[in-house]
Amino acid sequence: MRMTALHLLLLCPGALSLPTRYPPKPPAGVKGLYWDRTSLKQRIHYEVAEPPKGPSDSAPILLLNGFGVGSFTWHRNMAALAASTGSSVYAMDYVGQGASWPVDCDDGNAESEQGLRYAIDDWKAQAAEFIDAIVLRGASPDACVHLVGNSAGGLLAALLAAEPGSRVASLCLLNATPVWGSNLPGWDGRLPGPAVPRAIGRYLYDRMRDRANIAEMLEQVYAAPEQAEPLVEQIRAVTDASEGGHAAFASILWSPP
Repeated sequence: MRMTALHLLLLCPGALSLPTRYPPKPPAGVKGLYWDRTSLKQRIHYEVAEPPKGPSDSAPILLLNGFGVGSFTWHRNMAALAASTGSSVYAMDYVGQGASWPVDCDDGNAESEQGLRYAIDDWKAQAAEFIDAIVLRGASPDACVHLVGNSAGGLLAALLAAEPGSRVASLCLLNATPVWGSNLPGWDGRLPGPAVPRAIGRYLYDRMRDRANIAEMLEQVYAAPEQAEPLVEQIRAVTDASEGGHAAFASILWSPP
């Protein structure tokens, strides 16, 4: 079944918070690292797989995952893709999900969260900065990156490629979604939010991350549902010790598309 906006909404709380056992241990050939966005007081988790024969002249590849998950969804692809293409392969958690959060995150109340909004333009800025600071670090000014985007990551990849002067060599879209936030009235999504939107976000977040709900949605969007079974616990795992998930989800609902 094709992913719908409802499915995205129901699945999206899956990685909006950070438990002690997240991120999961990466597979052989994949290394987990962190990048500090010091000026914004954010710590971003990312992963990289290098080609087994060492660096080559091939342009690197950046994998952009769908919403509500994290870089772990590419674990089965990263090392194999690096080996077959000779390219370095990167994936990252967007700020506000997975293991990427403002420093000392406190559900929208920390100093590092003031004015923060979990909108697609903010993730686009994060991805563009990540490309310059990490993926193409030390490369020539005309160096480029291949983008692969799944679901919300497809929208993000398309927006990055459309930017004037973008450093995108090619674009591969996998079931890309054309929309993002709901742009609900009464708030622009910047933290800290008003009491009513935050209460609504908390209510929906706590009900949509139910294991049975996650399993049902995965079953509907996977051609081979048995392949999705391990993801239920992985997605649920990153919601069990929230430091910012409720506020992030409310911000997403009210942010512009």
